[in-house]
Amino acid sequence: MNHVDLKYCGILSSRLEQYTVKSHLPYRANFRCAMCGDSEKSKLKKRGWLLEKNNTAFYYCHNCGYKGHLGQFLQDYSPPLGDEYLTETFLDRKSHKRPPKKTGLETLKMSPPKFRRSDSHLKRIKRISQLKVDHPARRYVESRKIPTEKHYMLYYAPAFVKWTNSIIPGKLEERSRDEPRLIIPFLDHKGHMFGFAGRSFDPKASLRYITIMIDEDMPKIFGLNMVDFTKDYYVVEGQIDSLYLKNACAMAGSDGSIAGLQNDDNAVFVYDNEPRNKAIVGKMEKVIRRGNKIVIWPHYLLDNDIGDMIQTRTSPEIEKIMRQCTFSGPEAELELSMWRKC
Repeated sequence: MNHVDLKYCGILSSRLEQYTVKSHLPYRANFRCAMCGDSEKSKLKKRGWLLEKNNTAFYYCHNCGYKGHLGQFLQDYSPPLGDEYLTETFLDRKSHKRPPKKTGLETLKMSPPKFRRSDSHLKRIKRISQLKVDHPARRYVESRKIPTEKHYMLYYAPAFVKWTNSIIPGKLEERSRDEPRLIIPFLDHKGHMFGFAGRSFDPKASLRYITIMIDEDMPKIFGLNMVDFTKDYYVVEGQIDSLYLKNACAMAGSDGSIAGLQNDDNAVFVYDNEPRNKAIVGKMEKVIRRGNKIVIWPHYLLDNDIGDMIQTRTSPEIEKIMRQCTFSGPEAELELSMWRKC
């Protein structure tokens, strides 16, 4: 397969649920269809395919019937990613580089693509979707009511410190007794991991979240690989909270910075529902002064965050409340003055 298509198949491998490469020559990959979501009754059915034909990748779904060239699928699935693909394809056709030697091409096809090297560490731990149904980590994720179609985005590290230090030697102090943690990878728009958060399963843990940055130059934002910045999108505090919403990313630190965000006029900032928390109120004031849109929760809502709300409400219900309670400018200042209790 041509190297541009192979690259974008690699990017999709970290985004499409239950993605499995069946063969490299010719390239064949199977996964749950991203267009129709595949079977609702069985989460094990995978009827989406990427197949190589005439050195090019094509997308097929035997459930909804969607089919087309890889570029067409990328435009429908993620317009920003589709635009990048078209640009790279155009530049590749315009270039006059000599073709690689035969041995080099064989090495490329039979070995993991180099552009995924930064994500090789994730291959040594399992996705939540790969764990047995009675595994404690999977039961935890299900108890949080994280949508099943998002389970493949989360991982389980049975020895968090050991796994972290295998990526960045000496990053964390070795302990006599290591602990398991839920791994939430931070991926860029190309699917490369530049950091991750480790969430403790212990409710009494002194540090519930530990954020590790592999690339310190990248913003501490989870979801850059999923959010569509061309539309209105939510910027929430918690990585898990963002998984309940259709188009959202999360700040690891909740400082309200727009660094790393695109089209910030489309951003809607969402903070926890804690009107007595001076730190949160201060960050909300900063967002309003900057001119961004913000959600100010209604008084009748007593839950502290989206993770609590989802226990008694559906995602569409929560998003409806958020749309009704989105403000900016003087209106936001007025709403905040009535909401705050500190």
